Amino acid sequence: MCQNPPVPLSGVDVAAFARWLAQVAERPDDHADLFLERREEVEHPGDGRRPGLRVVREQGLAVRLLRGRQTFLASSDRLDGPAFADALRRAARALPSTSLPEPSLAAPVWPALEGARSLPAFAERVREALRARLVAFPLQLRIRAHRRWVQVVGARLLAPPEREELFSAVAATPWGPLGRLLVDLGEAGAEELAAALVARFQARDAPPPPRARQAVLLAPRAAAVFLHEAIAHALEADLLGLGGRPEAAVGFELAPPCVSVIDDPASAPAPLRRTTDHEGLPGGRRWLRRGGRVEQPLADIVWARHSPQLLPGAGWRGSRHEAPMPRSRHLELAPGDFPPAALLRRADGGLWVEEVERGRLDPHTGELALELPYARRIRDAAPAEPVGRCRLRGRVADLLAGVVAVGSDAAPAGAGWCAKGGQLLPVWARAASLLIERVEVAP
Repeated sequence: MCQNPPVPLSGVDVAAFARWLAQVAERPDDHADLFLERREEVEHPGDGRRPGLRVVREQGLAVRLLRGRQTFLASSDRLDGPAFADALRRAARALPSTSLPEPSLAAPVWPALEGARSLPAFAERVREALRARLVAFPLQLRIRAHRRWVQVVGARLLAPPEREELFSAVAATPWGPLGRLLVDLGEAGAEELAAALVARFQARDAPPPPRARQAVLLAPRAAAVFLHEAIAHALEADLLGLGGRPEAAVGFELAPPCVSVIDDPASAPAPLRRTTDHEGLPGGRRWLRRGGRVEQPLADIVWARHSPQLLPGAGWRGSRHEAPMPRSRHLELAPGDFPPAALLRRADGGLWVEEVERGRLDPHTGELALELPYARRIRDAAPAEPVGRCRLRGRVADLLAGVVAVGSDAAPAGAGWCAKGGQLLPVWARAASLLIERVEVAP
C-alpha cells in the first residue's frame, strides 16, 4: 500500500480543541478527550462474480467525558468543527459557555490506492502454490487491505497521530473457513496460507479423537491464541473486576516460572506498531506475567484512576462509536530452552496442534475452550496421522499450571480478530511452542 504520512487529518487546530475540552472537564477529576478516526478497507472478493475491488471508507470523531465512575460518549460520522461542537454538547449535556471560536477541522483527500493491485496478485499466488502441491478443491479466497488513522486530543494531553496497516485473508472451503491476518502480501504469506489449506484438506475426513486427558503441544500460531485467551483476557482489569478488585491479582502465582508474557504494542511489526493507545497514553512494555507471577494487569484510564496499583496505557477501542476498554495488542512469550524436537519427544502419544479456529474465555467461571479444526497425533517424536475437529477445555488456572515446557522456536503470529464486547480489533503475538500436560480433549 502507499506510504503516506501517518496523519489522519490536516488543518487541525489542536490548541483550540484542547481549550474547548478544558471547558467541559471543569472538575478536578474530570477527563475529556477527542478521538479522530479515518478508516479504509479495500477488498478483492475472489468469487468470480464481482469483478474489481470494493472500497469502503469512513471517518468521524468522538468526544468522551469521564466524571467519577461515569462515562459520557458522543460520536459523529463527520469530520468538521460543527460535528465536534455537537458531540461536545451531547457528551457534556450542555454547550460550555465560552466565547472561544469554533475549532477548525478539515479532512484531506483520501490517499491513492497504490497497492490495490497486490490483492488479486496475492490470491493468484495462493492458487499457484496449491497447484504446485497437486491439490484442487472448491475455494473462494477473499483478500482485504485495512488502513486506519487515529489521533487523540485531550484537555491536558496531545498524542501523536498513529497509523496502522494490515491485510486479512478468508478462504472458504467445503469443510469450513480459514482466516489469516497478514503484515504483507509477500510470497512467504501465500506459501504459508496454501500449506494451511492443504493441511485442512488432508484432515477433512479424519475422525475426532476420543475424550481423554492427554499432553498437547501447541505450535507457535496455536500458542498465540492460547496466550491471548488465557493470559491477556484473564488479566484485563474490567474482567478481573467481575470477581473483585483487579489489583488483588498482582503477585498471584498462576503458572510455572517458565511462563513470562509481555504486552508491547511498540514492538509489533512496523505497519502495526503503536506508541500510544486509543486514550492517547503511552503504551510501553507491560509485563503481564513474569516468572509465572502476575505483575501488571491490562488497564485503561477508567480502571487505573480507581485502582492506584494499575497503570493505564492499554485502552483500545474498535471504533469511535465505542468507549475504550482494557485490551492487549501485541503479546510476547519469552522463549524457553526446548527445541521443537525435544518437545515432540516429550509429548509422544499426545496431540500436536498447529491451528486454533477460535477461542473463548468465560470470565465468570474461568473456563477456556479452544476449537480446533484438526490436530495430529504425535508418534515417534513427529506429527503423524490427523484427527478431526475437537475442543480443548479447562480452567485457565489448571491449563497454565499444566505448562511444563516452552519452546525456543519463537515466531510472529497474528492471533486473529478479537471481538471482546462486540468491538473487533486485530491482535498479534510473538509466541513459541507450549507443552501442556493433562489437557481435556473432547470431540
